[in-house]
Amino acid sequence: MSKAIVLNNVDHKNLRVDIRPESSSVEHVNRCGVFTTEISDLHKEFPLVFHKHPDSGETQLHAILGLDKDENLFLDESGWTSRFVPALLARGPFSLGFKKPGSEGNQQSDPIICIDIDDPRVTSEKGEELFLQFGGEAPYLEYVKKALQTIEGGMTYDKTLYTLVESMELLEPVSIQLKLSNEEEVNFSHYHTVNQNKLAQLDSESLTKLNQFGVLSLLFFILSSMGNFQRLIELKNAKSAMC
Repeated sequence: MSKAIVLNNVDHKNLRVDIRPESSSVEHVNRCGVFTTEISDLHKEFPLVFHKHPDSGETQLHAILGLDKDENLFLDESGWTSRFVPALLARGPFSLGFKKPGSEGNQQSDPIICIDIDDPRVTSEKGEELFLQFGGEAPYLEYVKKALQTIEGGMTYDKTLYTLVESMELLEPVSIQLKLSNEEEVNFSHYHTVNQNKLAQLDSESLTKLNQFGVLSLLFFILSSMGNFQRLIELKNAKSAMC
């Protein structure tokens, strides 16, 4: 049961967050939702694939982190081994809330940072400080704020990406078969990727539209990320060799 409250440097000046992998199971997942605002970074580390919810049909973008259930191959005893971390995991026990619009005609709500004080990672004894001695933000909180900003921007921009790729029918089902060193095979299905042939055959008007909204480069990033499945195989083989 979560209990999210607004974070402030008075009531929570002594709070810390334990970021050790063993402090929570949240990061021990084999896939994670990704926002358009982080594709340019994450495509360098993880395979990025589209996933359509079987019931709602909603399109999402996922980063593949492992080959088995609850397996994150980019996490070891010391923490993340990748250069970048998906924002949904980097945010830790924090989330964005929104103040109610002002009464003087101001209908725009302002984002505020909330913390789940019931999260097992939240403590006053050990972990990363949130605030400095005289009330300033500690480096860890600045890191979290960046992740939350990525999420906030992506919540709006994602709609543009998904609307354009679906209206231009640029997605195709992909079936991925991976063979490991111990002769085990791992199959990925129910995912989609960008259809390279359709993308290459788009007319100039469609290409201009994709480029205008900043989507064209993202599609090439997503395509290039598929090569990261080889990295997953290497990490999985290395893990199996240690067992």
